[in-house]
Formats: sequence, C-alpha cells, structure tokens
Amino acid sequence: MKLLILLTGMATLAVAQPDPAFEAYRAWESAHRDMDRKTRAQALFEVSGEWVTKWPDSRVAWQQRRDALLPLQSRSAELWKQVGDNLIRLSPPHTVAGSTAYDWVAIGVNLNDAEALLHFEINWSDSQPKPVHDAPTLADLVDEANFASRPFPLLCSLEMAEIQLKQFDQAHATIARIHGWLEGDFKRYFDQDPLETFPDYTAKYFLFSADLARAEGEKTDALAFYQRLLTNPYYLREYAHPARLYDAHALWQEMGGTEEGWAAFSEVPPLAEGVPSGYKGVAFLPWVAVDYKLPDMNLSSLDSRPWTNRDFEGKATIVYLWASSWPPCWSYLPSIQAIYDGTKSRAGMQLVTISVDEDTQKLAAFMKQKGYTFPVLASKPYVQKVLPQFMLGQVWLVDRNGAVRLQRSQNMFNGIEKAFEEEVMYKARQLMN
Repeated sequence: MKLLILLTGMATLAVAQPDPAFEAYRAWESAHRDMDRKTRAQALFEVSGEWVTKWPDSRVAWQQRRDALLPLQSRSAELWKQVGDNLIRLSPPHTVAGSTAYDWVAIGVNLNDAEALLHFEINWSDSQPKPVHDAPTLADLVDEANFASRPFPLLCSLEMAEIQLKQFDQAHATIARIHGWLEGDFKRYFDQDPLETFPDYTAKYFLFSADLARAEGEKTDALAFYQRLLTNPYYLREYAHPARLYDAHALWQEMGGTEEGWAAFSEVPPLAEGVPSGYKGVAFLPWVAVDYKLPDMNLSSLDSRPWTNRDFEGKATIVYLWASSWPPCWSYLPSIQAIYDGTKSRAGMQLVTISVDEDTQKLAAFMKQKGYTFPVLASKPYVQKVLPQFMLGQVWLVDRNGAVRLQRSQNMFNGIEKAFEEEVMYKARQLMN
C-alpha cells in the first residue's frame, strides 16, 4: 500500500541513518499540524530553507524543501533546480531522477535539463537486462512486471517536455513508443480491466495525442482524441487531468461548436452494472497479472482449523498479507473484516489472511482486542517461500484452481476504505466467472 511504503521509507531513514533534520522535522510537524494547507506550506518553506543551509547533506531536509514548493506552486526555476539536483545527489542512482524531471516538466521549468535527464534515465533503463527465472516465485513474477513498467512514467514525462519545447517530431516518436508499451508489456504483465487501466494508463495515450495535435494546430484531430478521453465511462474526471475537460470545451467553442453539439459530443455512457464508480481523487491502480500456483500448504488458523491447498479449490479467494506487529497495516483491517463479512454468505468466494507474526499468542490477543473474526494463518516461513522478500499490506486474488492470478502491493485510497472494499469484491467476482 502506498501508505505502507511511505512509512516504511521514513522509518528506515530515521533508524538506519540518524539525521538531525529528521528530528527537527518531526518536532516542527508536531507543532504545526493544525495549520491550514497554504499557511503550513509557507511555514515549511521558510524553515526548510534553514534546514538545507544547516544540513546540506540531509535528504530529509531537501525533501521537505520540495514538499513546500509543491503546494506553494512555486515557478522558480532556480529553486526547483536546486532541490532536484540535491535530491538526486543524495539518493541512490536512478531512484529519484525521473520524479525530479517530472517535477520540472509539470511546473514548466528547466525543460531542457529535464529532457536530458529523462533521455539518460530511459537509455539506462533500456540497457538493463530483463530478469529471467527458471522457477519463479510470486515475488519474481511481480519483479518482472515492475521491471517492465519502468519506462512508462519516464516516457510520459518526456512527451510532456517535448510538447512544451515544440519538438514535435521527437514527440511523435515518443508517443509511438508509449502506444507500443501499452500494447506490449502492459498487456503482458498487468490486468486489463479498464477500471484500472484507463484513468492513469490507456488514457495517457489519448491525452498526449490530443495535446500534441493541439500544439501543432491540428484542432479537429485534437478534439477527436479529447473525445476518446472524455467520453470513456472509466475516466475519472475529478481525478485525472480535470483541466482537459475545459480545454476540449474551449476548443469546441473556438471552432464554432454549439452547446447543444457539445452536449452530444461529450456525452458519457454509464458504467456497466456492478462496476465500482470510483471516488473523487482516487484511482484504481492496475493489478499485476500472474499465474502462480500456491506452494503446498499445511497450515492452521488461529482457531485451529486446518488449511491446505484443497481449501482454495472451486472458490475465488481474497488473501491479505499482514502482521499485527506492523501498525501501517492496521488502518486496512476494518476493511478486511468488512470484506470477510461480505464473503461469508457468498458461495464460491472467501477471504483468508496470512500473518508473519511469530508470536501467535500476541496475535490472538490483538484479534480479540480489536474484535476481528476473519481467519488468520500465521506462518512467516510459508510467506517467505512465496515471497522471499515480502512487503506487508499486499492483496492476492486466487482463482478456483488455487493459483494467484492478481497481485497488488499498493493502492491510492488513502483513508477511503470503501473504495478498497468495493474494488476487491468486484475483482473477486470476476474470478468466480
């Protein structure tokens, strides 16, 4: 989960690499958490200037400097260059260069530097050998998908930079590569449900095609691409590029279109029955598509019920990986309980969780204290067999033959648990068919 990743990263930074800037930020955050967003950002901008002067080699200090610039919508090329260069300097190679370039392109500053940085990162990514595994674990299959997905955000940022720089020939070549990736590796490694693919992935092709056509003065083509974007019922207008609706409408009016014609041109058909409608500000991330047979299982739940591979046969099973000793998982447990309650009366669907807790007495006490009744299989060795290097908080969807078909380690729901619940149930229903 996204929350899990952020907390894990910060905890690692604080513990493994003691940093006075981290302690300063923690104290500052405690004293300023009740401020409104803009006032807080201005205060953070001012204090982070002191931190980067006092601790110029602190990644935390420079990260807070960046986090202040974003809500302030600063367009200072000098400030953004200073922040980006230092974050790249203080981070492992090829970890933040792409996101730094994206910052510059999204703000519209340092475009030539961003373009050069993106070409360097894309060339480096292209030069890396693809992982090959003779007997892959689930972790290996997920790693392969993650490896295949690396060029996409870099190419998207490069496309944005080339359009702004009016490098139209290069932009056409980049958008062709984006389309090739969507038709190739994306279809190979990720589930193709439009609920997850359209807002942040397939939609990008139409978005960039429209922006490029408009920049070249091809207004009719731009409207055709905008229509493919705006009339797709899976497109979350409040989340993904809401300004494009206004851009398309303004272009329609510029070309003499009427409001009646616009209503017909931009009409959105309804989603199919049973498809989650999404939430403002929330995107459904794509699931990694795999076909991984669960290893031999002979485990017992906390209530002493035996679980073997036969318990997965003939059912769609939702599996949640967690630990009672890891607090970032706790915010999702009410949703896991709600999903469990929703599956108990459904034939052909079930939920089970797997914990890496090694003290089962403490785990049982935690479950009793919280009032959770979902089944828990506590077996760190089994998890390590499936995922030698595991991340907690991930969800597996297992088909009727006991094979993991969909896996996801993150989501963007950030407190909107109902979205998580509805989508997981929706995906499990697909596996039942």
